[in-house]
Amino acid sequence: MDAQTKSRPRAETARWKATIYYRSDDLGFVDVEHGIEELEELQDIVERGPDWNAIDKIVVTLDRKACEGLTIEQAAEL
Repeated sequence: MDAQTKSRPRAETARWKATIYYRSDDLGFVDVEHGIEELEELQDIVERGPDWNAIDKIVVTLDRKACEGLTIEQAAEL
């Protein structure tokens, strides 16, 4: 499935990247990336639309490179 990606400008401090995949009659699927600091922001993004019934899936990933490779054992020692 091909997806067309549209990116919203994101703050440099965005902690998370949320990619929302919408179903489209013309394009198949359209994925829209959002940079967010707090996960609770995702609810407002979804509510603003397009209609949430058109959502196929939402993928949330950590978007901070500062601690890349940090393990839970290393984090416990911080």
